[in-house]
Amino acid sequence: MTTHTGYLLIADISGYTQFLTTSELEHANPILQSLLSAMVEQVGEPLQFWKMEGDAVLAYSTQQGFPTGETFLATCENLYNAFATRRQNIIANTTCTCQACANVNGLDLKIIAHHGEFDEMQVGPMKDISGADVILVHRMTKTEVSTVTGIRSYALFSDAAVRAMDIKAALVPYTQPFEHFGEVNMQVYDLAKAWESFRAGCEHYFLEEKDGVWTYHRHFDLPIVTIWDALTAPELKQRWMDGMISVTVDRPKGRITAGSGYHCAHKAADFRYWVTDWQPFEYFSTRIHDPGREGISMPETYSLTSTETGTDFRYTIGQAYDADGNRSEVSEQEAVGFLSEFWPICFDEMEIMLSDVKEMEEQELT
Repeated sequence: MTTHTGYLLIADISGYTQFLTTSELEHANPILQSLLSAMVEQVGEPLQFWKMEGDAVLAYSTQQGFPTGETFLATCENLYNAFATRRQNIIANTTCTCQACANVNGLDLKIIAHHGEFDEMQVGPMKDISGADVILVHRMTKTEVSTVTGIRSYALFSDAAVRAMDIKAALVPYTQPFEHFGEVNMQVYDLAKAWESFRAGCEHYFLEEKDGVWTYHRHFDLPIVTIWDALTAPELKQRWMDGMISVTVDRPKGRITAGSGYHCAHKAADFRYWVTDWQPFEYFSTRIHDPGREGISMPETYSLTSTETGTDFRYTIGQAYDADGNRSEVSEQEAVGFLSEFWPICFDEMEIMLSDVKEMEEQELT
């Protein structure tokens, strides 16, 4: 038995009981299976699938597995987006008039998350977890959040989870007593708003390799979420980027997303870039200023693809232009000259850093 400190997550379909009791099982069960499958597909390392409980997907992760709270929040959003997208597709692609197909829109999702201690144990061929914090996260599925706040689709975080995540997203305070736990302070995050933003989307700025002036490829024997975290979390970037003095991020929306600005103080120069497109665990694009020439900037795309053995990474930088549309090939040549030496050194360091973390986790499990 091993004791961990980390995140506990339950993704629970709302309206499940009413849906089953008022619908034809012949169509209701395949619909629910499809929705649950869409959610399970989003559960990957370092988040570990725990089990299914009827209408809910349960997962957990250790502290080492999720170094940043913004990545955990993005995971919650991706779970909801996958559910909502699948629900929308089911509605759009059916002409059936049975009660099950007609009532799909009544299904929704709530995500419950807590951060605390739990024991991981092997029970026959299965892994299970236990502890007071495991009980608490289950109790948190039974609240009056929708009635009190008016928010139907939500993520409910315990204050312990919010502190561990250290995020400043728009959260609504909520408190409820639970037997044996007393008053528990929690925070509510509106997932429907995140879904609307996802659907509306900003203008996409995905730079294809063929449209760039230089591309760097690398494979990592690590899961995609881990690589995303290392690429985007400022406290991690500072550890693996060679010659970096400090990395800070301006978060005008309270978190890293499109519109955020990075400032990387390097021994060679100050590098500033802002995020133009943000698609967690798939890619993000930025526009980086030429530190030596005022008003000139270049587009960049960091793209990730999950493989059977880990993650394929592609970085592409595009043509340099000033505000008047004048191209600067000198800026491109200098950027490529610097990056062709800089990136291999940096990503060697990143791989060592992440491998050390993975080794620590494996030692904990033995």
